[in-house]
Amino acid sequence: MAKPTISKGKKVPQNRPPPLISTDHHRPAVLAAQLASSVSKPTRKTGRKAQLSSRARKRQERSMDMAEAVMERTLKKVEKSKGHAKVINSRRKPWEEINNDVFGEEEKAKKLTRKQLEKQREDEIVKKFFEEGVVVEKDEDGNVEMEGAAKAQQQQQPQIQSVRAMEEEVL
Repeated sequence: MAKPTISKGKKVPQNRPPPLISTDHHRPAVLAAQLASSVSKPTRKTGRKAQLSSRARKRQERSMDMAEAVMERTLKKVEKSKGHAKVINSRRKPWEEINNDVFGEEEKAKKLTRKQLEKQREDEIVKKFFEEGVVVEKDEDGNVEMEGAAKAQQQQQPQIQSVRAMEEEVL
């Protein structure tokens, strides 16, 4: 099979766009925005009209004073509102604190899940570690035992057993 190729002796035709009709004159676009197309009001007055009359000056001063008074009142209101918001936020308590106040510590101990109890134990062990800061020995699993940790675990065993008993009663 022969592949279509261009012979080397012939020139390759080039497609060029047709030349523009006329580029000599510039014609503005019909829909383009014209700067001076609308009626405009003269901005600066000259001569005697440039100065405000005494009454107009007094009116302008009064309006500026009133605007300043309004701004001051608004700022005072905003500051007062921010103060109220701070008071409201300071009175707000987390739900845990409210529940502790209402139900007391016994209810809190009842409602702790097993994970929460384990986390509580771990936190106490870490606290003991940082208070004493002494590493004593490793247990049978190869974990490091801290001084005072065994005591803390022994102290927690009755609490954990009482919580488990309460859970079983509820279920």
